[in-house]
Amino acid sequence: MGESLRVLQVTDTHLFPTTDGTLLGINTFESLRAVLDQAFLQDRPDVLIGSGDIAQFAEPATYRLFLNLVREYFAGPILCVPGNHDIGATFREELPTASIDLNGWRIAGVDTHVDDEVGGRVDAAQVGALMNDIGKHSGPVLVVGHHAPIEIGTSWLDVHCIEGGEELVGALVNDKRARAYIFGHIHQEFDRTLGETRFLAAPSTCFQFGSDPKRFSVETTSPGFRWLVLDSQGSLETTVGRANRFEMSLNLKDTKH
Repeated sequence: MGESLRVLQVTDTHLFPTTDGTLLGINTFESLRAVLDQAFLQDRPDVLIGSGDIAQFAEPATYRLFLNLVREYFAGPILCVPGNHDIGATFREELPTASIDLNGWRIAGVDTHVDDEVGGRVDAAQVGALMNDIGKHSGPVLVVGHHAPIEIGTSWLDVHCIEGGEELVGALVNDKRARAYIFGHIHQEFDRTLGETRFLAAPSTCFQFGSDPKRFSVETTSPGFRWLVLDSQGSLETTVGRANRFEMSLNLKDTKH
């Protein structure tokens, strides 16, 4: 039996080209550093995932800032997928996006973002390419995207569900190798199982969206991250951690687009 694979997911970092950028009163660089500090106090990952909205200002310097900070903690394989605040071409030039094969698992990304649109989208060709990639691997697969492919029960966020998500979900649920789809965008944790496939979201490394299902709100819940432990037999265990020592002081007038 092979060793378990430990995966650290960070998402929705909303970084700027410099370390002093703030969003809703939060220095997003420092909140990401606090998350990494806490996560690496707990354990050492084998793989690190960045599941989108890495940037608030999608410039090459922003993505380099992210990668340089992560590399202070971690020298291993990284997989990133773009979110709605990212610019696809720049993202792919600056960050690692290729599938990872390790300990019998394949970790594969799917690009759900569309430049200059908030919601996600996948077409039949993308789903086909993803499933072709999965089909080349005999072992279990973890799929990474940015947007939710299913409704989460929060109406103002559910309008951002992936257009074409039903086809993506159907393809994953019908392939027993697809153990989970992990995503961001919703700035809160989420866990639901359809068939034998889990759909998991991690909290943001900066601010969290509130629990009001009908209107936008933000909470002072601490920045977070998700651990996934993937064993060689294809099972998955997961927990969410928080950087509870990071001081959350929100300023809802501090918006930057």
